[in-house]
Amino acid sequence: MASEAVSVDVGFLDGCFLHGDPDHGASTLVSFHFVRFILFTLMLTVVGPFVYRLVAAFFDLERDFKTVADHFDDVTSGLIYSYIVFTLGNYSHTFGWVTLVFYFVGIFGYCALVELPFMRVSIPGWRTWSAAAWAVNLGGVALVLLAAGFHIRWAYAAGILQWYLPLFVLATASLWLTICVKWLNNYCSDHCPQGLGIERRMRKLALVLSIWRSARKQDDDPVSGHDVPLQAVASAGESPMASTGSQSPPDQPLTRQQQQRTALSREEKRALIDEKLQNLHYLNVRPGRPLPLCQCQLHLHHWQIFYILAFFTRFDRFASSACAGIVLGIVTQGSAAYGYDAMLERKH
Repeated sequence: MASEAVSVDVGFLDGCFLHGDPDHGASTLVSFHFVRFILFTLMLTVVGPFVYRLVAAFFDLERDFKTVADHFDDVTSGLIYSYIVFTLGNYSHTFGWVTLVFYFVGIFGYCALVELPFMRVSIPGWRTWSAAAWAVNLGGVALVLLAAGFHIRWAYAAGILQWYLPLFVLATASLWLTICVKWLNNYCSDHCPQGLGIERRMRKLALVLSIWRSARKQDDDPVSGHDVPLQAVASAGESPMASTGSQSPPDQPLTRQQQQRTALSREEKRALIDEKLQNLHYLNVRPGRPLPLCQCQLHLHHWQIFYILAFFTRFDRFASSACAGIVLGIVTQGSAAYGYDAMLERKH
């Protein structure tokens, strides 16, 4: 029996918005509503950062100086981050006045907190934190864990606990994967002066094939007057050019002794390849200079922590919407004050 088509009144701008869903989109990974996305993005990338910078200038709060280009970069980065968290964080169903109000509570509440003298600290410098700084940060962790307990309970009620917790572990991959990358980068910086060597191996393969092709060409046409000495092979893919100094005239075939003199020994081939590999075409490396390898350190920023949490405040409840506003506000405070700094920083 063929199933009957069900007519659903969905507008063009509704996207993946679910009408009449009892869980209000919490049990659906992807959701989108165009109008709410525009409002959400304006809040997160334009209005919030602009208001923060004005208030920070009025009270001379801690912040980085930014040029017009820096602000533009922040907006373009914010567009990407806002789209991802809006689509996967169920904000098409939960974004409203509660999130908006607590968004500014999060911005200026966290701003006031970090302006305290003993809170002018960073996560990498945790060994030097004062007792008061430890107390405040541990209190914040306790509040996050308390809110997480309620959200796990709501996830169980919505029947998505089997997805909720594994996806949270996956979201934290940005932290532990960065730790692995940091170790690999620092190891290569200390033990691999040529980097990982993948590009060098590919270039070496091209040079070997070029020399082999030139040798095959000589073997296939031994009497030609246009044979090319292998020393003239400059790089892979180049057309060999005839030498004008010692080449026989076109109408005279080369003798066997002349052909042997044009061939390269294994040591000469290896020396030619090594010479070419010393000057790979990197725009940011001068010929003969070492590669700009560097040591990196892990710097976990508060905007990155709370951005991850913003994906999991996906329930249409007052407390969840309030938590969403707070974590998004803290994200905006970090990005507006300092920019979307990377987790890996070069050691100077």
